Amino acid sequence: MDIDVAGPGPGSSRSRGRQPAQLRSLVCERSVLDRADGSAKWTQEGSSVLAAVYGPRQAKIQKEDAERAVVEVVYKPRAGLQSHEDRSIELEIRGILEGVIPLGMHPRTSIMVILQVLQEDGSVLVCALNAACAALVDAGVPMSTMYASVGCALSSQEQQLLLDPDAAEEQAAQARFCFTFPHHFDLTQPATSSEPQQPQQQEAPPAAVAPAVLGSRCVGDFSCDQLLDAMQLCRLGCERVAAFARLSLSKSLMQAVGAAAGQ
Repeated sequence: MDIDVAGPGPGSSRSRGRQPAQLRSLVCERSVLDRADGSAKWTQEGSSVLAAVYGPRQAKIQKEDAERAVVEVVYKPRAGLQSHEDRSIELEIRGILEGVIPLGMHPRTSIMVILQVLQEDGSVLVCALNAACAALVDAGVPMSTMYASVGCALSSQEQQLLLDPDAAEEQAAQARFCFTFPHHFDLTQPATSSEPQQPQQQEAPPAAVAPAVLGSRCVGDFSCDQLLDAMQLCRLGCERVAAFARLSLSKSLMQAVGAAAGQ
């Protein structure tokens, strides 16, 4: 499923005519790998990451924990061998996943998440995090909450925050930010309704994003005010990503139900 979060704005200096607070179009494909327990491909125009989840399954003796599951993350760059930055990204993603997976439910097991970068045009960590979340849901791994990740860049000349930067914007940026927020939604309730609502029957929002930050990665030169502004901008972006995730999951479930009914 794909979605264009907002149309191109007039007079914008960004590529593709985007406004500073506009995301690129999002695409999420689920169950794309046959041999994985769960998989997903997350694309934000020029950037794309394929995620595969294996487990929970019996952990190797040297890695097993008698009280909790072990989360393993493998981050593979688009080309070449892993760099120090890639290993740092692995630790960042693993920390966030350990915060949303109730590890005590599956002691002595392993949950492996493999992330392969397919295209790289900025905000790759964001794509990897969102792909991992979609793949975990596809695998049926228990999670205390879902999450959405969005990045932004602080331009060096205009001192302007740019949501979902591409590679050129990241390279020219004075600072780069990536924030991950937990969110939840109820698929049993319609997100919108054309019927008038009673005061006690407010329609369910597409997705509710919590104010707490689940994870963050900030690089560069920035002030405290700029950090807070970046966090607020990314939270607004996460609301749109969470709404898209709800639509994507709803469509996948409807397709699965339709396929089962046709058998």
